Amino acid sequence: MSRTVCLFAQYDPAGRLAPHVRHYLAELAACGMTIHLALSGAAKTDAQTAQFCARHGITAHPRPNGGLDFGAWQDLLAAGCAAGADRIVLANDSVFGPLRPLAPIVRAMMDRPADVWGLVESHSVAWHLQSWFLCFTAQALDHPAIRLVLAQPFARMNKPEIVLHGEVGLGLAIRSAGLRAAAAWPDRRAGLRRLVPTNPMHADWLSVARSDTVPFIKVELLRDNPCGIFWTGQWRALVARSPQFQADWIETFLRDQPRRGATPRAGWKMRLLYLVLSRDRGVVLTALLSGRGGRG
Repeated sequence: MSRTVCLFAQYDPAGRLAPHVRHYLAELAACGMTIHLALSGAAKTDAQTAQFCARHGITAHPRPNGGLDFGAWQDLLAAGCAAGADRIVLANDSVFGPLRPLAPIVRAMMDRPADVWGLVESHSVAWHLQSWFLCFTAQALDHPAIRLVLAQPFARMNKPEIVLHGEVGLGLAIRSAGLRAAAAWPDRRAGLRRLVPTNPMHADWLSVARSDTVPFIKVELLRDNPCGIFWTGQWRALVARSPQFQADWIETFLRDQPRRGATPRAGWKMRLLYLVLSRDRGVVLTALLSGRGGRG
């Protein structure tokens, strides 16, 4: 019988799990995965977290905060958490969701003939699968090119360096190793999108979250909005239609989490560019015509 292990990276100095993270972990457990949870920044496991983990068969690993998600996955791999697994999922707490059951999505992707698959494909900087959800076969994870990427000193890197050498680096390694790759949300590049790479989880966020394949919203989009996406206010109506996800989980989290930097205001040139580039074109056009921007 196939065995899938999920290495999940979470950050909270007190070792607590926000409600939306508990929901995500429960959905992963419902997929039949054995979950190892890296509690980065925590000296010990919070009592409520320990109870939740026991209920869902999750093993918690408090660890110093270093190297972000790649540092956490590196530590879990070094601890032997993936030993004996046929497939290894790398996931983290950087998303709100899933807004609908995850198991059918995972089953469909597992059936595809891929050595590694992710939920979202991107061409930003270079081709890669976004690292917030990746699934490797054991053989793919053990490929020298992949092991070389995952062995880097992430604890000594800042976030941009980790994204470049970790996330984008994995994409380069996948291609150089000749591994078969697949994505639940392919980054189809046509017209201007061939010249202007975008992050689908930002520029196309509403279409992605509405889809049957990637029902997630990035935390960074709603908390920081670093790309000046002016139709983020649509998230409440979207989440209100979810049969399993509660909007107040997002409201509470955003209220308690400080914004990391100022959100840039998109000028008219940038707004028109989003109109051309985004798969959310109808909503973008409505926001432009209304003059309100649709912001949260």
